[in-house]
Amino acid sequence: MNTFSVILPVWNEEARIQDCLLRIREQSPESEIVVVDGGSSDRTAERAANLAHRIVKLSYPNRGVQLHRGAEASSGEFLLFLHVDCVLPRGWPHILKKNWSDSKELAATVFSIDYGQPKFRYHLIEKVQHLRCRWFQVVYGDHAFCVSREMYDRSGGFPAVPLMEDLAFCHRLRSLGKIKLLPEKVQVSPRRQMKKGPLRNALWNNVLLIQYYLGISPEKLWQLYYNAKL
Repeated sequence: MNTFSVILPVWNEEARIQDCLLRIREQSPESEIVVVDGGSSDRTAERAANLAHRIVKLSYPNRGVQLHRGAEASSGEFLLFLHVDCVLPRGWPHILKKNWSDSKELAATVFSIDYGQPKFRYHLIEKVQHLRCRWFQVVYGDHAFCVSREMYDRSGGFPAVPLMEDLAFCHRLRSLGKIKLLPEKVQVSPRRQMKKGPLRNALWNNVLLIQYYLGISPEKLWQLYYNAKL
């Protein structure tokens, strides 16, 4: 059994998928890579074919379903869920192994995030996200969840929803242990922040978050977030 299975939910990411997979293979050649394609209309799956150990194909994008199907298809002792536009810190296998061996009360580990931008507004958003994780144990998927297979199975895993699957997963994990924020940073692409503006994007994310807690369906929120229909 591999120690780590790196699971990537993707949808129309042909421009990024190869670089992402090459980095993973360079940093951890022994780790299993599972790519779950959500019905991409481009060449994402084709470009991943020679670099991933397994490719799972769906006919539609649904990140919760993709993440769960990836977990089911994987064989590793630990599951690391990674977005394709995120870059793991150097030495991440050692970092994760050390944290999991040092603590028996963990439900999951997540990395701190770094948008790689010098402006204060980006640093402010990073700080807010880190505080939210520490205080409320709520974290988005771009922090790169790592869970043991046993913990994933006990929690029930990611729910079959297209958006807010990470928040629902946090809710399931909190009853089982601590979600630990690690000081090492995952480099997160600021592409969405730069498109809308970091503060405006953060505000919009919080509007969606409030709507989610008020009971608006993840399917409806997905349509609002991506301005598309399922």
